[in-house]
Amino acid sequence: MKIGLISDIHGNQHALTKVLSQLYSERVDLILCAGDLVCYGAHCNQVLELLRSCAIPSVMGNYDAAVAWNWPSASSKPSSPATEVLKQAALEWTKRNVHSKHWSYLRGLPWRLSYQLGGLHIVVLHAGLEQLDEWYTPEEPARLCQLAAQVAADVIVLGHTHQPFVQEVEYAPGRKTLLVNPGSVGRSLDGDTRAAYAILQTSIREVQLKRTVYDLHLTVQAIMKSGMPPEIGLLIQHGARRVEQLPTLPLEQIRINSA
Repeated sequence: MKIGLISDIHGNQHALTKVLSQLYSERVDLILCAGDLVCYGAHCNQVLELLRSCAIPSVMGNYDAAVAWNWPSASSKPSSPATEVLKQAALEWTKRNVHSKHWSYLRGLPWRLSYQLGGLHIVVLHAGLEQLDEWYTPEEPARLCQLAAQVAADVIVLGHTHQPFVQEVEYAPGRKTLLVNPGSVGRSLDGDTRAAYAILQTSIREVQLKRTVYDLHLTVQAIMKSGMPPEIGLLIQHGARRVEQLPTLPLEQIRINSA
């Protein structure tokens, strides 16, 4: 089987549409999503409509939970003060703008998906088993190994960090797990603004990490016109994690550049 893997769409309709087009052109048999469907982008409802119409299974991300259950924050660890203000603004805007018809869908998203596909046991999580904002990266292989031992699957698909990676760990003698993070569809954090996704081929247990260009200008323009702080659009435009990484521009110049 050929399985498309996506995560962290964050309300970015243009990025999602392009990624789905790429995956369908690759003739994938199934697409699985590792959560964080909403927040930051201005098209939360369009993203949810598209995922639901395409019947793409997804787990719950921390932003999905915060919107669905009206949490005051989506993260247990705050960002830098300037970035935290934007995170809260994006969350509150999304809470106000997600249609009520999507609330039950968001609340019904599971924390974990488990499949037997192409001879492999595949588990999808947004982050860890205990919290929706746990942090798993290749820089901490011991933590990856611990998670693999807890889940005991052939493949674990993760999201949350927006960091694309593929890493195999041996958590017990002769027991190996392939951990995959496809990266973020809609909010790059590494300076590469292309939308990220991955394709798993079960027959050879191999993952291809991919990126594709989408209409970034329309995405940023929609954020600028939405009523969210314009700096949120700049974070998307520059693929930046924190406000401190953004170029210093007068607000009027920001608006001109996004027009």
